[in-house]
Amino acid sequence: MMVVGAIAEEPPYACDNRNPATRSYTFCDASKPITVRVEDLISRLSLVEKVEQLSNNASTVQRLGIPKYEWWSEALHGVSGWGRGIHFNGPIHTATSFPQVILTAASFDATLWYCIYQV
Repeated sequence: MMVVGAIAEEPPYACDNRNPATRSYTFCDASKPITVRVEDLISRLSLVEKVEQLSNNASTVQRLGIPKYEWWSEALHGVSGWGRGIHFNGPIHTATSFPQVILTAASFDATLWYCIYQV
């Protein structure tokens, strides 16, 4: 994170207008079909970079403007029973926790996705 004066500023990310190195990539062109954009992005990642994106703590891909990301923060698991400020001391002792998003998507089961959405 850069500090400009007293204001902390996040570094530019892929497709950010402040990042001329990446904004011209096909995957940044919102007028293109998503399949074309995804294919372009994936073609730019090395095998090692692709593998590093599969963990819950995905690595930075600096040259493409992709920041590191903690996937446990995406909220699709529901609420977990661990962590600061999480207490289940009343009639509810646990919470629903869904599979990792990549596993849910890999099921190719639209009915499953809809059931999770309903919860």
